[in-house]
Amino acid sequence: MVNKKIQKKRMKSYFIEAGYEILKEKGVEHLTVRNIAKRAGYSYGTIYNYFNDVEELMWSIGLKVLKELNRILEEYYNKIKQDKKCSELLRLTYIKYIDYYLENENIYQFIFFEQLDVTNYNTQVGKPEPMLFDLQQEIMQNCVEEGLITKNEKKISGELLTNSINGLLSLYFSGKENINKDDLYSRTKKYIEYILSN
Repeated sequence: MVNKKIQKKRMKSYFIEAGYEILKEKGVEHLTVRNIAKRAGYSYGTIYNYFNDVEELMWSIGLKVLKELNRILEEYYNKIKQDKKCSELLRLTYIKYIDYYLENENIYQFIFFEQLDVTNYNTQVGKPEPMLFDLQQEIMQNCVEEGLITKNEKKISGELLTNSINGLLSLYFSGKENINKDDLYSRTKKYIEYILSN
């Protein structure tokens, strides 16, 4: 029984990894069951032995993306966190977040614009904390200790900041406003300064 569970988990990981690679390299339009199965080295019908349907597979790929982003950000934060004030930690960490999406536009499109019906999978497959949440709150705690925000403002300040940055990225990728990379960085700095000074 244990071996079957291990085997199922391993097989699922092959398909999830294949989907993740296709997403990064080619984009959402190439993220089909047939392409994923082919990349993983199996027939497309095999996928349905391990996933209930396409939505569950896509949700699992989305979780893989978020975990990978969180891993990258945490590793980066642990390298830079010594002897820096919270405003600088926020700025550098969010720039790393922005850079990740600038380098992986296909992933941004998938996470923020792909319509997935995941109501049945939030509990079955797993539901992550909001992106950056734990790390961001750790940095926000430094801001509390520096007297820049109160403990009660910690969560809402973090939410406002993340939502503002995601809004900027959305405008950047949509092309609806004339925003360039430097604008993303400078506005991020301004948003951080504003949130920490009010």
